[in-house]
Amino acid sequence: MAKAKKTVEKKPTYKAGMVLGVLSIPCGLLIAISGWILGIVGIVLNNKNKDKYNTKAGLILSIIGLVLSILNSVLGVILSSLV
Repeated sequence: MAKAKKTVEKKPTYKAGMVLGVLSIPCGLLIAISGWILGIVGIVLNNKNKDKYNTKAGLILSIIGLVLSILNSVLGVILSSLV
């Protein structure tokens, strides 16, 4: 008797890019390195799925989170050099 193969259905990952974009904004303001990581991973996931899904909002949120993280890092360096 032949065994039937189970097919595992891949779930779409476009929501992951959106969630990472949303999370990168507050994390970028509080802890810059986590905002960097979440923003970059969000951008990569959104670019990966842009052909299949509408990922424009997630991409914009990831870019905003990454920019806020960069600004937080730069301001941290500037303010620490003043002390």
